Amino acid sequence: MKQFTIILLLLFVFSGCSNIALKTKPSHEFDYNKTLSFIVKNQKKESVELYAACEQMLPIILENDQLDDYRKVIRIYNKNIDIFSKAMTLGFLSNADPEDPILRDSVFFAVRRAERLALSDDFLTSAERYYKERNYTEEELNDRITAYRAMISDGYAQLLIKRHQLTEALAVYESIISNYKDTEILLNYGKALNRMNRYEASLITCIEALKMTPGSLDAKAEITNTAKLLGYSKVEIKTMIDETVFVGRNLLRQDLLADQLNVHMPAFELVGIDSSIITNAQFKNKILVVSFFAIWCPPCLRELPHLNEIYLGYRNDQEVEIIVVSTDEDKFLVPPFIKENGYQFPVYYSNGLKKEFEVKGIPTLFVIDKNGIIRYKKVGYSESEEFDKIMSWYIDEIKASEDV
Repeated sequence: MKQFTIILLLLFVFSGCSNIALKTKPSHEFDYNKTLSFIVKNQKKESVELYAACEQMLPIILENDQLDDYRKVIRIYNKNIDIFSKAMTLGFLSNADPEDPILRDSVFFAVRRAERLALSDDFLTSAERYYKERNYTEEELNDRITAYRAMISDGYAQLLIKRHQLTEALAVYESIISNYKDTEILLNYGKALNRMNRYEASLITCIEALKMTPGSLDAKAEITNTAKLLGYSKVEIKTMIDETVFVGRNLLRQDLLADQLNVHMPAFELVGIDSSIITNAQFKNKILVVSFFAIWCPPCLRELPHLNEIYLGYRNDQEVEIIVVSTDEDKFLVPPFIKENGYQFPVYYSNGLKKEFEVKGIPTLFVIDKNGIIRYKKVGYSESEEFDKIMSWYIDEIKASEDV
């Protein structure tokens, strides 16, 4: 059975972690009975704490196949008037895989409800309140809402497929991709097409997915499997994949480099985990990479090993400096984390720099030119992205522009 962490529903992770640092206990420290008792005792006292406790409990209840507890908690949680939180929480229940058939049906109907809520005007209004309080621009808000709606609908479509309602699932996917596309959703759509023996359409969809994320091993595997069903030879399949990756990388590079910024880097003085002190003035005439992370952020943990490789690759380059900035409140946890993982890049404490750089989610990385101008900003991390290539594109582009 899929294991859930308690914070899964609350972090609202898309490709990065929200700027909300929730103080939630890890699952091995979670007191199931105490939390359930709190919910039942306080069910008539609607509060943020009550619904947060419900959000913590629901995935744990499903993991343990506790039908009676699920009924208690979902009945209470359904009273939550925060449509945004409710839709996100219920939507992520699509990741659950309870053994009890009644619970499986309950999850399906909860996720179906989440999808309907997510497509409502109330969802947008509720989300607007949440994000505008956190100074998100209208464009940033719209991007998030579109992505969240797609994620919830994707989860609903996956449950429809499990119930062999393939026609309905395809209709959901067609609605999603008319407004939003990402690699995972396209691949899920392609797999659904395969199940209905629509192999040509599936192959086209999977090629589009690989073009979006040229490093996606899943996309390459789906293309290979579907192309075999259509009678393509190994040589033809390899050529198809290689050409798609070539085109995809060129398109991605063009898109990333075209999204150039022209913002002055904030002044700063930072203290390192080794007690060293740096200031922005030290990086004059240097290309500077500044990466923000936290040890509680799953995408950050996946990105850091790749960032360490980039650091080692540029360590002897006199033009490039890389620093990593911890946004953790519990600073004492950072040095042992860095040591245990063998990271060699220099690490500093944020001390307000996150706000100065207007970081709204982590991981977030900035590439700054030799004149102290922020040129590129990268938010989030995806397993399929080619991190080393993206970083080399950014750095090489700055070097080339300054050599002209």
